[in-house]
Amino acid sequence: MLVTDGSREATLAAEATVELVSGTGSELHVVHVVFTAQEMPYPRYFAKERTEALLEAKKLRALTLLDRRVAWIEKIGGKVGGSHYREGKLDEEVIRLSEELEVGLVIMGDRKLGWFERAFTRSFSERVLSRANRPVLVVREPVSRKKRMALDLQ
Repeated sequence: MLVTDGSREATLAAEATVELVSGTGSELHVVHVVFTAQEMPYPRYFAKERTEALLEAKKLRALTLLDRRVAWIEKIGGKVGGSHYREGKLDEEVIRLSEELEVGLVIMGDRKLGWFERAFTRSFSERVLSRANRPVLVVREPVSRKKRMALDLQ
């Protein structure tokens, strides 16, 4: 099961997934989750309408993104067995769907958090890794040669 959000990291994960699925003959499911947490109580009626309109636009963009991602995966040679759109808390929905589908592997991209974010939060992939009862493959962007050399010098 590939978790996608349209980011560069998710694209890398999609490419790795297509290679893996093509080599093993496994079925590929693509999922996109929209975060729909409840907001604080609205001070005015029009604020609620505005927020609901923004959420509807967000859902429409998510469905479009999922359709485009599936089409792109099929274009590069992947065979998609199903696409899934979910709403709710991101990590909970990914874990719930992986259990419903009884997938053998969850694949997702991951962006590196800055030091400040890392001190106070866990990334989406870390939350899924810690709670999933299925194997999770996290794909990261390779470190550039210049960065690797700089790290070696330190």
